[in-house]
Amino acid sequence: MESEKWAPARCSRLSVGIGSPVYYFHLPLNVSHYVQYLPDLGRIPAFVFIVHGSLRIDTANWLRQTLERKGAREVGYFHCRGEAHVLPLLREGYLFSPDRPSERELFEAKNFGAAVAARAAGAPYVRPPLEPKPPLIYRLERLLARRWLMEHFYSRLFRVDSSKCTACGLCMEICPTGNITRDPRGFPQWDRRCLVCLSCEMKCPEAAITSALDRFFPGALLRLVFRYDVRRWVREGKLKYTRVIHRRGAISRLATKHVNRSEDGFRGISRQHSEAI
Repeated sequence: MESEKWAPARCSRLSVGIGSPVYYFHLPLNVSHYVQYLPDLGRIPAFVFIVHGSLRIDTANWLRQTLERKGAREVGYFHCRGEAHVLPLLREGYLFSPDRPSERELFEAKNFGAAVAARAAGAPYVRPPLEPKPPLIYRLERLLARRWLMEHFYSRLFRVDSSKCTACGLCMEICPTGNITRDPRGFPQWDRRCLVCLSCEMKCPEAAITSALDRFFPGALLRLVFRYDVRRWVREGKLKYTRVIHRRGAISRLATKHVNRSEDGFRGISRQHSEAI
């Protein structure tokens, strides 16, 4: 069945760990599907690890609560930042959370792993509270990334310009779900396992791929929403960012990096050489 395409195999592990990025204030579809179809976990120790480039808001709550409903025994919850390689944000000229995770965060992640092992073996654990409900604007934005829209609308709007595409296969190589294959002419074609991560479009060296983001509808609405988010985050000053130019699959950093007090203990602008990722 279509709804079971991400279903896991029978669970026979001694513990369960779910690590996930945050996509558009949601879990990626393959992660949520996988967890949804897990069998009864029978008090198996479980931990959750979230990586986010902008705001994580309450994304982990559903994951933690679902694992609990399936009988898992939570032994850890950890979150840290990672670079926000999000195409619509890059097109606005912003790379949020550059150079993350930091050395400190990697050290904390290592300690988290050791603590999880100890708790799974019986060490005491005080379960952190759930994340608070996010502001209304982010709950409204999350409606634009509902599962049905992702699976049945956005994922069907990918196109390739055959006059630009060199059939290099990079999009197929980097697709996290193996959703992209070659058509009879050798050009990419998209199946139904798309996460709408936009990595294929973001990394294409010939700018040959377009998506929902590039269409008048729903692209104009989506671009407006992401532009609002960028301006709000910059104005609020809670997220570290670097100005960038995204062109033909490459991210070129400009000369300044903006740092905020809440993340790194100081506020300032440091010099940084231009580089391509």
